[in-house]
Amino acid sequence: MGDDRMKQKETSIIALLAVTCILASLLTACGGENLAEPVPTAFVNETLPFVLADPMPVPEAKDGSDRGEAIEQLVPMYGASFEDDKYLAEDVKLFRQWQWAELYASLDQKTREEPLHLNTFRLQAEVYLTNSKYNEALAALDSVLRVNPDDIYALGLSAYIKHFMGNEDQSQQRLQALKNVSEPCYSDLTALIEKVDRWRSEEAGNALESTDGLDFDVIVVLGVSPTATGGLSASGVLRLKEAVKGAYYCPDAKIIISGGAIDYDFSEAETMKDYLLKHSTELAIALGLEPEGSAWCISEERILLDTEARDTVGNAIGAFKHIEELDLHNLLIAASTGHVMRGQTIFNALADGKGYPIEVHSSGSGNVEAGANEYKYVYVGAARAYGLLTLDDYRQYQP
Repeated sequence: MGDDRMKQKETSIIALLAVTCILASLLTACGGENLAEPVPTAFVNETLPFVLADPMPVPEAKDGSDRGEAIEQLVPMYGASFEDDKYLAEDVKLFRQWQWAELYASLDQKTREEPLHLNTFRLQAEVYLTNSKYNEALAALDSVLRVNPDDIYALGLSAYIKHFMGNEDQSQQRLQALKNVSEPCYSDLTALIEKVDRWRSEEAGNALESTDGLDFDVIVVLGVSPTATGGLSASGVLRLKEAVKGAYYCPDAKIIISGGAIDYDFSEAETMKDYLLKHSTELAIALGLEPEGSAWCISEERILLDTEARDTVGNAIGAFKHIEELDLHNLLIAASTGHVMRGQTIFNALADGKGYPIEVHSSGSGNVEAGANEYKYVYVGAARAYGLLTLDDYRQYQP
């Protein structure tokens, strides 16, 4: 009997040590913190009036950036809402470096390891929206709502996505659930939806079809990636031709060129500026604006640069630094035909969010029209520019 008791005691000690080791390893992996998010014990929306999406597998990732840290600091700073979350620190870096495949896999693994750390799902949703993975973003947000049916961020953003995905019944149901929790957020989000619907439907790209009475005081050229050797692509040349035409008929207008060093070591803006200074006269002649041999050209004093933009929202943010400083209010955007709707909508959204009065027009170049996804993705950019996309944006509505 004494031997049996001794063996039982040894077995108990071994089991206790095993459990202790497992707990210690888990605590070490999590930095010694409890990552489960505290949620209310009672909810306003006890039973959600809509079906939650099932979790989805990791989508195929498009090619990321080869530049890594070189683009980490470009604007906007993706994932800013999660900078203080130690568990997601490396994922925020991957987000800013456009390392999509690695980021997708990392976030998926963390949702499995710590399913009650809801910020992982929130960051996952923002990442997927940035890459037009709308159904996957909805699944991530609904994972939050399974734990907290009153989550303002998940309710608001999922209602917004359902709207531009064309499921208006689901959008309205989610908006009503949002209203139950935060009427101010509901009012602001429904107002944004109405505005983006209107901006997206406005005519875009034809502001220079008639040159009578043009009075733009600023022309913004949306950057385009240069060639591997630092030259300007055909698309870039076409955008500059639109800018030259606007600059010729509006001689006092400033020209802002926006675009960071994304694919290569030289920025889009600097590459386009160099080309414009060397070839503005040739471009004007090619457009039939001046007789051959004209001395007309664009002076360097007219050109302002933004070399920090990573996307169209970044273009708007960088351009508005100059626009507000110089008190400019009549804007022409020069972009490709397939990009003008997004550009025009995002600039309107940023101005409206700031409360800055401005008229936004655009002129498109090239024959490639906006694709089907462009009519959805414009909502993502508009919400980011307006200030109703990220977790930080929604924190103002927390009770």
